[in-house]
Amino acid sequence: MKNKISLSVIVPAINEEENIRSCIESAKRLDPLEIIVVDGGSIDRTREIALNAGAVVINSPKGRGIQMNRGASISKGDILLFLHADSIFNCHSRANGNPKAIFTEMLDSCWSLPSTPIRGRNDKKNYIGGFFRLKFDDDSISTRFVEAFANLRAKLFLLPYGDQAIFIKKDIFEAIGGFREYPFLEDIDMAVRLRRLGRLKYLPYSVTASSRRIKKGFYFSPIVVSLRNVLLAILFLLGVSPFRLIKLYK
Repeated sequence: MKNKISLSVIVPAINEEENIRSCIESAKRLDPLEIIVVDGGSIDRTREIALNAGAVVINSPKGRGIQMNRGASISKGDILLFLHADSIFNCHSRANGNPKAIFTEMLDSCWSLPSTPIRGRNDKKNYIGGFFRLKFDDDSISTRFVEAFANLRAKLFLLPYGDQAIFIKKDIFEAIGGFREYPFLEDIDMAVRLRRLGRLKYLPYSVTASSRRIKKGFYFSPIVVSLRNVLLAILFLLGVSPFRLIKLYK
């Protein structure tokens, strides 16, 4: 049965012509059934490059949650993996990983629950999806510190960010209504809702993400930006609307 289980990789993108080919080529290492690039209105060559790289490309209104939901709605795979367009999926790990081993672990992480979660049932002992080890494309000490903190936080609290390539069984994704279409923090919200149904499994294989959003031109900017993001996440978890918090994020 397991050899028939398929993977769909969904990539939300907008104006990512410099990164989209590398992202798609890295996702191909998992031998997915399909790679769906959901374009949110690019004015550069993102769509053309993605098509030439072998991805399915569809249009969507701008917004990461909106785009990922749109991609999921046409996907055919049994497992959905959401990969940011400025990230690269690596097939190496601290444990000599390879694509087949990674996919096997993803299956083990997603196939321990029935297709449809039971309302009110809290299967904390079971895995319903997972995420990967975050790595940034920058070797500065401050960036490495942020990287280590992010991985520790995600492992301890099972609250990964979206750039850790969250993957979920499609039936469960549909049962909980997909991503909330927030301006940001849709990844934290998804993780919180999934935790009510079961556990997310941390896999040690790395996803290399762009550090451009945490580098602001001074040496300790990755740490400062990371602390701001943690504060925003805490406020969100305490009930503050992401539509208010987005003003502090930009």
